[in-house]
Amino acid sequence: MSKIGSLGEIERKEQRRKRIAGIFIISLLLLSTLGFALSMVNFGGQNVAEEVQGFSNNGQYWIYTVGTQKYYFTHHVEEVDLSIYNINKNLADFGGKQIYVDSQMDGGLQEVYNSLGAYVGRINEACYGECTRDLPEKDCSETMIIIRNSETPVIREEDSCVFIEGDMKTLDAFLYKVLGITS
Repeated sequence: MSKIGSLGEIERKEQRRKRIAGIFIISLLLLSTLGFALSMVNFGGQNVAEEVQGFSNNGQYWIYTVGTQKYYFTHHVEEVDLSIYNINKNLADFGGKQIYVDSQMDGGLQEVYNSLGAYVGRINEACYGECTRDLPEKDCSETMIIIRNSETPVIREEDSCVFIEGDMKTLDAFLYKVLGITS
């Protein structure tokens, strides 16, 4: 059995319990705010985004920023050998147009969209010639980028098509040239 207390004792216990609960809740709020603030601090001098020649790396992509426009690339411009590619196309050749992309490379369509999406009318996936996928079949009478995996990197132009054969470095080289990030 519990001891029967006076009205004064019961009120003091109730006030003490409310005071402890209030201090606990306020402490919890302050500590969670402090924890969040400390999680945003850059520990050990490590940069959140590594800066290299106007590029920053977020851990997944190299980001090149011009004004408010950001371009995302898998490889830094110094990782790509641009001298072996003879590319005559520039951004004006794609600007405001419907672009079709046929990519057999993982991430190829996304890489094109990340870089050219702000300048072209639309980017749609399509098949170059006949295919078994449920996509429209296009040819070089329409502006098209065809991306293929290959051991030998090649970029060639034919009518309104650009054929990119190689790996993601080859695709990035094409995008660097078209965007005018490198000569």
